[in-house]
Amino acid sequence: MDNIRESREYKLAKDWEMAVNSFSFNPKQFAAAIPDMHPTLQQSLYRLVKECIVVMADETRHYDERNRASHEEVKCIMEYLKKNGKHIPLK
Repeated sequence: MDNIRESREYKLAKDWEMAVNSFSFNPKQFAAAIPDMHPTLQQSLYRLVKECIVVMADETRHYDERNRASHEEVKCIMEYLKKNGKHIPLK
């Protein structure tokens, strides 16, 4: 991906990184806000999560013991998605 660091997606990922790099960040509260999103945006969020799973399951990336458990779990999720996943349309 050319110029990834110049993209709005990269900038958003870095903003998200700073937000969750806090002991006060509550993933359950974040998730609780999802039903207030427009249904199409909920679908977009799910597509984003799926792409994150693909990256996190990649065996070519470096993993240390701090993130080994999440890497192993997303590999299982990828197995499931390969067998049972659906195409998530844009709209």
